[in-house]
Amino acid sequence: MPAKFIQTESGASHAPGLSRRDLLALGGGLLLPALASAQAYPARVVRLMVGAPAGGGLDTYARIVAQPLAEALGNSVVVENKAGAGGVTNSAYVATSRPDGATVLYTTATPLIVAPQAMRKPPFDPLTDFVPVIRVGTTPLSFAVNPKLGVKNLNDLVALSKRRQISIASGSGTGGQLHLMIEALIQATGANILHVPYKGTAPSIVDTIAGHIDGCTSDVASFIPFHQEGTLTIIAVSSEKRLDVLPDVRAAVEDIPGFVMVSWQGIFVPAKTPKSVIDQLNAAMLKVLARTDVQAQFRKSAVDTSPMANPEAFPKFVSSEYQRWGKLLKDKGIVMD
Repeated sequence: MPAKFIQTESGASHAPGLSRRDLLALGGGLLLPALASAQAYPARVVRLMVGAPAGGGLDTYARIVAQPLAEALGNSVVVENKAGAGGVTNSAYVATSRPDGATVLYTTATPLIVAPQAMRKPPFDPLTDFVPVIRVGTTPLSFAVNPKLGVKNLNDLVALSKRRQISIASGSGTGGQLHLMIEALIQATGANILHVPYKGTAPSIVDTIAGHIDGCTSDVASFIPFHQEGTLTIIAVSSEKRLDVLPDVRAAVEDIPGFVMVSWQGIFVPAKTPKSVIDQLNAAMLKVLARTDVQAQFRKSAVDTSPMANPEAFPKFVSSEYQRWGKLLKDKGIVMD
């Protein structure tokens, strides 16, 4: 028969037949496993889940932090790719994973807070099914065209579109951040631009170089090698100022005031993940991003890894981004089947 616990006036509990010494010994035995469990993170291999194929930009960024993160956590960290539906499949997988910090989402905005808002039946709620841990970095988006188009900046592109329609691809497909940047350009300038959705940046670059389409959009890092060799012309970066790595390329704000859009990447865990785990993961990532070798690798891809002000800043940023992109989707009436 199980022992009965009786509440005393002091608030202490005891069981008949057990001395205070027995009770203390029993309590200590129960407490130690609990403490061990609380301090055990990570108890198993940590998986950085990436919703893109191996070898792409996001995969590369995840692999930059994987080994340093393993060293900071004192446990193995692996990058696992789960492509599909533009990364939404991967996000949905993490949302339903065990909330113990071992399955971690490494993502950009599109598959987490942009595309789901364009879906009739999104597989998860970005704001309630995840907890933001840390923003890893930001990089400007950009427009690039076939050099034969003869345009050097956004003003040139808009002017040409008044004479004939311009076709511009987005590698994130319909409803992604790159698509919305094109829509924002149309909204701001009245440009005559046809959006051409692609399943990936690489094929859109190939078709732009081949002349099948006039231009494409992507994070700037994807375009830099082609711009340098002359097979693509980057006509604008969506940062607040020109980039040191591309001093000849104008910032979009030089032609269109207020046109600033950055792609960010961050780490998220499933809702209900213990705060102690989130704090440990955040602290480990801060150590990773403070390393000069990590900063140097990101800098080659024009990624700014400047930390946010405090742990609460990233959740607020994600919420504001959710509202911003959601409004644009609604204004343009963009819906994904």
